[in-house]
Amino acid sequence: MSLRTNLIPKVKICGIRDIPTAELCVGEGADWIGLNFVSASPRNVTVSKAQEIVRYLRSQNDGPEIVLLFYKNSPEEIRTVRSTLDHDLVQWVWDDPMLRTISKEELLGSRQICSYRVQKEISDSDLRNVPGELLILDSYSKDAGGGTGESFRWELVSGVQRRFLLAGGLTPENVRTAVETVQPYGVDVASGVESAPGVKDPHKIIQFIRNAKTIV
Repeated sequence: MSLRTNLIPKVKICGIRDIPTAELCVGEGADWIGLNFVSASPRNVTVSKAQEIVRYLRSQNDGPEIVLLFYKNSPEEIRTVRSTLDHDLVQWVWDDPMLRTISKEELLGSRQICSYRVQKEISDSDLRNVPGELLILDSYSKDAGGGTGESFRWELVSGVQRRFLLAGGLTPENVRTAVETVQPYGVDVASGVESAPGVKDPHKIIQFIRNAKTIV
């Protein structure tokens, strides 16, 4: 497991929609902030609001990296958002039908996080064609690219040595167990730190980050 184990797990909080929540994430040491541009998602953020959040994040010394999230967006939408917003990485979904025939590096850039939805046992060989410096292993949903609050059986990814962020159904209550059991490079959460769809709960964010980064 040594190839993917990290002493202190990284944390990505996805679906940030306002500056106070971004401030909280910065203060608690989140490593990535995800801005969601999926039109069907309750976490969707407007470009103008995203610009405000990005300006705040860039004003912070050693602040979290900014991730732009897309699923079923047109290539034109992706290009517009990417050209408008300062960012570090682009997150996309491996089986996104809008990206099947598109050059991923030309559209998404060289720094990518691909979200791979787990439906069966997988290993590194199953992921050999998935590009990007990081990978998200998430639960599968027919209608959503992520953020469903549903988990998958963690033993299905026990053979993956590549660095990945574990996602899918994580909460402040189970994230420590997830980290100890799966030993991922990091964890990714959206709905698990919300009081209602798209509404982040400050207490849950604090507890999630602290529990994820606590080494027992």
